[in-house]
Amino acid sequence: MGIRNVKVKPLKKTSPFRKIAMGTWAHPGDPQIYGTIDIDLTKAYAWRDKLPEDAPKVTVTHMIARAIGLAMKQYPDLNGFVRFRKIYLRQSIDMTFLVSFKHKLGRADLSSMRVKEVDQKSAAQIAEEMAAKVERIRDKADTEVQKSSKLLSIFPGFLVRWLLGLIAFITYTLNIRMPGVPKDPFAGCIITNVGMLGLDIAYAPLVPYSRVPVILLVGEAKKRPVVDADGKIVAREIVTINATIDHRFCDGVLLGKMVRVIREVFDDPDTYFSTPKSEETEEAA
Repeated sequence: MGIRNVKVKPLKKTSPFRKIAMGTWAHPGDPQIYGTIDIDLTKAYAWRDKLPEDAPKVTVTHMIARAIGLAMKQYPDLNGFVRFRKIYLRQSIDMTFLVSFKHKLGRADLSSMRVKEVDQKSAAQIAEEMAAKVERIRDKADTEVQKSSKLLSIFPGFLVRWLLGLIAFITYTLNIRMPGVPKDPFAGCIITNVGMLGLDIAYAPLVPYSRVPVILLVGEAKKRPVVDADGKIVAREIVTINATIDHRFCDGVLLGKMVRVIREVFDDPDTYFSTPKSEETEEAA
């Protein structure tokens, strides 16, 4: 009879990601809250079907990014980070997308890309920019973020945590550009699509060193039964958006306001997904 409570053995060949994860979270306590909304894609798909054949391929992720960008433009309190226990708001609505892709040699990988000023771009413009960035990533062996991750993975877990904290302190708390570290790589919001994995509902933890107050996971878009305005059960294309939010930035009132903007955008895609209103105003002038 042994003295061990549980028979275990150490994990061999820990991946770089797991090393960084272990260095990131020391304990489960954090200020995150969760929320889920279902979006009817019927009108959005009808809008997409009317796009020219040579238009960029617009996906649900691009539409959601556009909607979130407009919501953050109207209610900017969520678009910031904490410095010395005070909230500082970003002056640009930028987003980071986590994407899965294959290199030309066939190797599967995960990378990130930042799209600036999402609120000032149409859904098609967002799609076009992301497609170009994915192509550049595919052509290169590594991105700046991947290179930084590989460098950090060399160190043991306790040092990784210290280094991540130091980098975050210099780049965000002191707001000083650090050589060798990508400029604001995670931006004000992280979006990733887990629908490709067959998931409808999933949540991601906030990443302390990224200083990102909101992470969105987009579920699988598929037909589901809903009750229409006449009380009839019909099949509609529905997608679930799962959000993890820093409670220091957002409460229920603000969250409710942003959800209303998102629903309004998807209810009128002809107005919101096409040419941004700022560009229309400039053209009219």
